Amino acid sequence: MPRSPASLPLFPASSGKREKPGRPELPRPAASRRRQLWLCLDFYRLPLEVFAIDDGRTPLGVVEGEKGGLRISQCNEAAAREGLHPGLPLNAALALSPSLAVRERNPEREANALERLAAWACQFTDLVSLEPPHRLLLEIRGSLRLFGGLASLCRQVHGDVEAMGYTLSLAVAPTPRAAAWLCSARQDAMVTDPALLSGRLAELPLACTGWTADIVERLNAMGVLTVGDCLRLPREGFARRLGYARLKDLDTALGRRIESRRRFSVSPVYHGELELLAETLDRERLCRAMERLLEELQGLLRSLQKGVQRPVFGFVHEDGVQELALGLAEPTADADFLTDLLAERLEHCRLEKPVTDLRLDSGPLADLPGTPLGLLLDGKSAGRDAEAGRRLVDRLRARLGREAVSGLCLLAEHRPEAAWRLVEPGTISLEEGDSGRPFWILEKPRELTCRDGRPWLEGPLEIEGGCERIETGWWDGLDVARDYYVARDPGGARVWLYRERRPPARWFLHGIFG
Repeated sequence: MPRSPASLPLFPASSGKREKPGRPELPRPAASRRRQLWLCLDFYRLPLEVFAIDDGRTPLGVVEGEKGGLRISQCNEAAAREGLHPGLPLNAALALSPSLAVRERNPEREANALERLAAWACQFTDLVSLEPPHRLLLEIRGSLRLFGGLASLCRQVHGDVEAMGYTLSLAVAPTPRAAAWLCSARQDAMVTDPALLSGRLAELPLACTGWTADIVERLNAMGVLTVGDCLRLPREGFARRLGYARLKDLDTALGRRIESRRRFSVSPVYHGELELLAETLDRERLCRAMERLLEELQGLLRSLQKGVQRPVFGFVHEDGVQELALGLAEPTADADFLTDLLAERLEHCRLEKPVTDLRLDSGPLADLPGTPLGLLLDGKSAGRDAEAGRRLVDRLRARLGREAVSGLCLLAEHRPEAAWRLVEPGTISLEEGDSGRPFWILEKPRELTCRDGRPWLEGPLEIEGGCERIETGWWDGLDVARDYYVARDPGGARVWLYRERRPPARWFLHGIFG
């Protein structure tokens, strides 16, 4: 004999019959939708970690509440060792830990950090959705093969997050709502089979649903302690007592109701900020702290397949900000490389005052350079050689200064002193060089003495071959009339010299062959 509708469980097996009008119906699964797999990332210590990277020594507490009633919201391990815990009044916390660094919770800073983390996460999938105040949801089924499977992808996520100095809990489920609920349990649950989803959700305490404390207390008073207890309740009675919104939550978590998620759109530029626990002039500490911002930037660049060429680092102090700009030979998306360059620059840079905050601006993003392929060279080797050359230039510039390292470009000009100009390293010259001219040209020609009618340079110079006549430049007032010769000095070195064609017909040294 069939049971009455009032005793139907919340999610009975499908019987093909519809409930009577006015009663909450059991939604049908969306069979036509592509199967999805959602990864939830919960940065549950974001209110604390948004301020600074924990050095493990300085007690830090984040407080919230009305003035006069401030309480600890989160604290780090150093503070916990001194007896601090969430909910503790600030006065009591300071009595337990006089050296406590206190920060008031900053929702705006948390929201900005979550958006930067979302941009970083876009390197793993094109569908990232914000779940404020501290969660991200990523649809990853289409990315599993690219990253070597689920376990490999999760390892990379954990590694990147650890490098940024954040604490993470993650979970995987066929629906975004289920992934978020499982993530709240902080067990790194991995549910890839929809048939197993209801069983895993049933184990969760009601606090994992994000329902209000009032609703959870009402259910607990009825003896309903877990999601599984909810699933055994009659649908009609559950909706009448607690509202249809809670019923929809359960339907959505189990995939019986489609949940549309808003896709996060990546900004084409990056701006990051980080407050330090204490002001410092320690360059090594500043570099370590800046690594978080560079890791965030790297994720954004990977998602856009772009690079930076002129990032600007800001070191904020009490009177303003000191900026340090890098100029790279080629765009890069490598956080480790940028960290090395920053360390080189800081070694030779005088910081004006102790730094309290860090900033990083990407500047305009640029396409990453391709890997050159030679006809007879192995493509990977050629690419490595080219990249090594670019990075050498960047390191030299970081150490010696940007203006100290340049490239040379030939111009369509006969006068040797005007036939070239300084350019960015890597710039390709459209003019071909003259093999009869030396590579090393003196900045200013050096006048030579003559003995017995022959030019003299630590001895007589022996002229080799004929001359190259240059008569040009009348249009700009710097006209020349010279006869150039290749000569050899007494030591056997080959030099390039010329004689004026106009009186007094002096001899000048203008270049040296290698």
